[in-house]
Amino acid sequence: MIKRTNTFEYIGTPKSSKWIMNSLTHRFNILCGAVRSSKDYNTTIAFIEAVKSMNYDLFLIGAIDVKNAMRIVGRYIIDYLGGLAKRTTYMEAPAISFTYNGMIKTIIFAGGKNSNSDAGIQGLTIGIVYFTEINLLNPDFINQAIKRTSSFADAKIFGTYNPKNERHWFETDFMNIWKSYQEANPDKHWLNFNNFSLYDNPILTDDMIDQIKASYDPNSMAYKRDILGLFADPAGALYLVRDYNILNTDIDYTNYKRYITLIDIGESASSTTFTMAAPFFNRDKGQWELHILREYNHINNSVNEMQKKSSLNYIDDYVVFIKECISLMKMHPEKILFDGTDQFFRDLYKILKQNKLGQHTPKRVTKDKDEDRIYRGQSWLYQGKLKFHKSCTLTIQDYKDAEHDEKVYERSGKIVTKDIFNDDGHMDRLDNVNYASTYYGNLIK
Repeated sequence: MIKRTNTFEYIGTPKSSKWIMNSLTHRFNILCGAVRSSKDYNTTIAFIEAVKSMNYDLFLIGAIDVKNAMRIVGRYIIDYLGGLAKRTTYMEAPAISFTYNGMIKTIIFAGGKNSNSDAGIQGLTIGIVYFTEINLLNPDFINQAIKRTSSFADAKIFGTYNPKNERHWFETDFMNIWKSYQEANPDKHWLNFNNFSLYDNPILTDDMIDQIKASYDPNSMAYKRDILGLFADPAGALYLVRDYNILNTDIDYTNYKRYITLIDIGESASSTTFTMAAPFFNRDKGQWELHILREYNHINNSVNEMQKKSSLNYIDDYVVFIKECISLMKMHPEKILFDGTDQFFRDLYKILKQNKLGQHTPKRVTKDKDEDRIYRGQSWLYQGKLKFHKSCTLTIQDYKDAEHDEKVYERSGKIVTKDIFNDDGHMDRLDNVNYASTYYGNLIK
């Protein structure tokens, strides 16, 4: 992002240049925007110019992860200052120092994520603060750092962040207050704010942006947030299942060269579900796809007392399911995956051996973060990389019914799936597809 010749050369846009120029006169200077929109690149330049112009020697960069902040923001600082800057420490904290107009300027890096992180900067007198990923920091840390600048009339606050939602605590407790003050006092140079999209990164060409956009569903929150840099409140369906995501013809099992089976053992209001999933190379599109070909579902509840099943009953059913898959595919699964306890594993392995399937050692599923699962599901559905056979009606319905959990998003900014309980469990088939997607993730993507 920083182009070097013999000296630093700034690469920007009229929009970013205007924001940097405004930062010379404003107290609060905030950039909100998409990932890779050049927020920290431009803010670093504005921050260093403010540091150079201030007649003081101690400054702060607050981050959730000091190591990564030093790696990213610290690299920008060193590149921008060239041979003037060097890595050092200040009271055992990582720091960067440089000499300007005969004064040694020290920029310290501090972690501000934890609940007691404000204690680490108490007592300091700071001229200028730069918060990277400010909306992920602890509010007490933000307030304490701002207070540390109160000795200076020309103190400045810089901040960057990726948008979450307009009801997030950072928007209500900080940004809305700063915006309201600026609106009430238009003649004051109080808040210098802007939103950056992917298009505001001067290094990215149209082809590069198109390539990044290609994996995003344009109807998704992730697209609005990560591409356009906009605030996006969760509402309605989490996934969009299109006609091309449904396999409506009979299955030709000879098209598949490998597959896995999965069992997610139900507890309380959850159902027990089995899934058969296979990768398929679509030659017409030149891409790998994940096809969900078979499902099984059963739930223990008070309505069907006579139909209740034990864990061992479910294992017997799973063995029947596996044998049926072997008969259809004319080969064994490459993996038999399960989500369950250690005792469930021992019982499953024992019964597999009794049924002459002892060559398979069951493997526990790998679970990704919910937000990663959701982004991948939205992306694969949009690109036609995730498809369901028409017979997998409950799995299809899970995807159609899935919703954002608005309360979690409002509280933490995290995108998670809302628990929806019904007579068939609560999105249990969706979990199995997520496990299969993780297993075949590197192949499909």
